Amino acid sequence: MLTTLNILPFAPNRVLRLYLGGAGIDRLCGVEPPTDNRFPENWIGSCIEGNGRAYHSPGHGISKVLFQGVLFSFPELLEKYGRELLGEKHLSKYGAIPAVLVKLLDSAEQLPLQIHPTKQDAKKYLNSDYGKTEAWLVLGTREVNGEKPYLLVGFNEKLDPQIFTKESLDGCFDKSNEMLNKIEVAPGDVVIIRGGVPHAIGPGITMVEVMEPSDHVIIPEKFCCGVELNEKQRFMGIEPETAMLMADFTANSPAEIRRKYFTCPQVLKETANGTWRHLISPQDCELFSVEELTVNGSWQFDNPDSFGIGIVVEGSLRFDDVEVNSGGNFFLPFSVKQLNISGKGRVMFVRPPMA
Repeated sequence: MLTTLNILPFAPNRVLRLYLGGAGIDRLCGVEPPTDNRFPENWIGSCIEGNGRAYHSPGHGISKVLFQGVLFSFPELLEKYGRELLGEKHLSKYGAIPAVLVKLLDSAEQLPLQIHPTKQDAKKYLNSDYGKTEAWLVLGTREVNGEKPYLLVGFNEKLDPQIFTKESLDGCFDKSNEMLNKIEVAPGDVVIIRGGVPHAIGPGITMVEVMEPSDHVIIPEKFCCGVELNEKQRFMGIEPETAMLMADFTANSPAEIRRKYFTCPQVLKETANGTWRHLISPQDCELFSVEELTVNGSWQFDNPDSFGIGIVVEGSLRFDDVEVNSGGNFFLPFSVKQLNISGKGRVMFVRPPMA
């Protein structure tokens, strides 16, 4: 049994993807020179492998955590000390996993259009307990080749489900690109993308991405960032016609997209030294929530009845006797009920679904 715990820092965990990016993560972490490459994501609190459509390596994407001066595999540590780290209720309901996955992500080109299953569809078609509803918390933006940063979110009034399905099965879009809402974004925007909603992240966006812990994805287009994908890679190994049943064919205007999918922060506590607020509340999403604490000085942080995954997204903060700089991330154990946080910076705490 563990008797004394503090936050547990995660080691950097950059994951290979097909798209180009990552310079925004370098900037966040103070790495010079910031460089775009094929490792545009840092997976945080991961107990799943980050093996993509065109790359496989055992253990790729699994997080490592610093515990008592030694790096441990995060899943192994949770398996050994689940009660202290996760809490009895969470452990009983979800097992020795966080039931949520966090990423730092930076795009230098548009990601491929994707559709993720809902939790219900994942159970029905993939025999999985997790779909892939996700949220995007925009930290920074930049223009790429003169284009303002944007997201593709859901269908617009030009939607024709039959044409979109046919072009998706063929893998070559002619008219379908015009059926999607193109939404400009700025730092501070928070967007929840439910399973079934077609979407793509455009170029020039640095974000914290929070999601159900799976890598389930339908990729309607055959060519992904210059790489040709086969049918199994695009449709998760199930029949393409069946996979397309998971798409949410609902048309919305850009204003409706902002109303339905963008959240508004809710202040929980404010003092002369800082502000604690919900960016995503449990009412916004039943699958995860996100708090943000901005500190200038010192703050006595009373941890709710939950563990958390922390990401310092600005400045430098000290959590009791552990200093974490911008871009650093850590695990906040369930058994840690209070932290003395000091410095000047901003930290996000990602919470699991309620047990």
